[in-house]
Amino acid sequence: MNSNRKLTPVVIQVATVIMFALVSAAIPEYTWIFFILYFVVLTVIMMRTAGKGMRKVAEVKGSPLFKEENAASIMASDAALFKEIREQFKLAFLPMVSLVVVIFIYPVYWQYLDPLVRDALHSITDNAFITRFVEFLAFYAFLIAVMSLPRMLITRRSQQKKQLYIPRTFSVYRDGIYLEGRMIEYSKDACYKVDSKRRFVEIHSPKVPFVIRLYTLEVSKLADRLKEVGLYECRV
Repeated sequence: MNSNRKLTPVVIQVATVIMFALVSAAIPEYTWIFFILYFVVLTVIMMRTAGKGMRKVAEVKGSPLFKEENAASIMASDAALFKEIREQFKLAFLPMVSLVVVIFIYPVYWQYLDPLVRDALHSITDNAFITRFVEFLAFYAFLIAVMSLPRMLITRRSQQKKQLYIPRTFSVYRDGIYLEGRMIEYSKDACYKVDSKRRFVEIHSPKVPFVIRLYTLEVSKLADRLKEVGLYECRV
């Protein structure tokens, strides 16, 4: 299951490169329109994915199994949090850095690298469409590789691969966790990690695009309540 999750982003990237190359080679005059539509659709999907498993609720039925109203003050005493937040800011600025990289790489690639690709293709095929397709295929593959490098370097150094979501208050119910007006439902593959020294419990789930960190002085009690509703402790 884990290998499939790791393989999925690679398959998506390969399919995206092939799709971009086909459009650029077949209908170059519509390439920018295609890019805009693609990124609009991608943004919508990402926004829906970010909200998956979360729903707004006006009122929660039943009594909470655990409630913490001072998570913000406990969080403020976590000296190691600043370093984690700093790493998240670096990741947040990556799209801006990527844009600068694209602006710089585009003329450099087509002036210096593309002639090498074109010469190699001419010795293999005389088909103009295939030549254009492979040229764009090489360009987009090179572009994605260069743009992925900064993210790989940052995430490799960072212990936290996903963005942190730290509520100021929270309540644990049998149906989910109530976080500042939203209910996050439990999933079968969700697990929790305990850090008694820093006084928090983290909830990890592949279906949620962030890590939920719950600060509390009663770490053991919170972990017991999460185990009671069906969550298991994450394997290191």
